[in-house]
Amino acid sequence: MRTNKWIISGFALAVTFIAVVSLSLFFLFPSLFLGEKPAFDQRQFIRAAVGNYGSLKDKGIGQVEILSDREVRFLITGASEDNALSQEALDSNLKSFCSLLLEEVAKSPTEVAPETEFTLSYHHRQIAAISGVYSCKNVSS
Repeated sequence: MRTNKWIISGFALAVTFIAVVSLSLFFLFPSLFLGEKPAFDQRQFIRAAVGNYGSLKDKGIGQVEILSDREVRFLITGASEDNALSQEALDSNLKSFCSLLLEEVAKSPTEVAPETEFTLSYHHRQIAAISGVYSCKNVSS
């Protein structure tokens, strides 16, 4: 009977010790228990730029794919050569979208690193020769 009291007392003491250590760790390092803040949605810049870009159909763009928070692909429409855009016009479209995207990034209330680089590309599903990649980076930084 005497050993049961020692076992129960020892167990109660161990549970109390674990509770005190856990609480002290919670107050000393709350980030261990609460987790990190959710990451800011970086894609909002891209969505705003696409929304302000104007008519995609007029630019020969059928669809915009946001592949990541730093990569955008434009799918080109038009199967015949009459309505397919030239490489120069497509490159010009990417440059104008880049400037619009950098304006959206500059308007943002959250700070974005100045060396942030966006990869813009265009691709035609049927004509492999109509594709290109453009690196969009703030040149003033």
